[in-house]
Amino acid sequence: MESLGAAPYVIFSLVCLILAILLLIPETVKPMTRYLSARIVAFVFPDHKFSKPALTYTLARRYIELERYDDAVQEYAKIIHYYPGEIEAYLGMISASSLAGETQLAEKYKKQLKKRTANRVSVDAER
Repeated sequence: MESLGAAPYVIFSLVCLILAILLLIPETVKPMTRYLSARIVAFVFPDHKFSKPALTYTLARRYIELERYDDAVQEYAKIIHYYPGEIEAYLGMISASSLAGETQLAEKYKKQLKKRTANRVSVDAER
């Protein structure tokens, strides 16, 4: 660096001056921040499009606490749709549909649960 003299410092200072001027002009701030924030988001969340929602029972359980059984049934149906192997979702669906007075729906999910657990038991027995 000593052989270059002051050139690197002058170049760095000019770059900083140009960036400062660009950041002071209102028309350039929005496009620059949009570009920079898109790069940061792409780095932090490389693929922000997920194939299915995160698994959570919080909303369905809250609906049951609030006695909104139809909404709880819908939430458990979503969980079962995206995560068909979740036994707890089937149990919650059976409970919520029974509380909502939908006994046929509860019976349907009881049968599905029996099929899923029968398959799981037979797999475990083979090991």
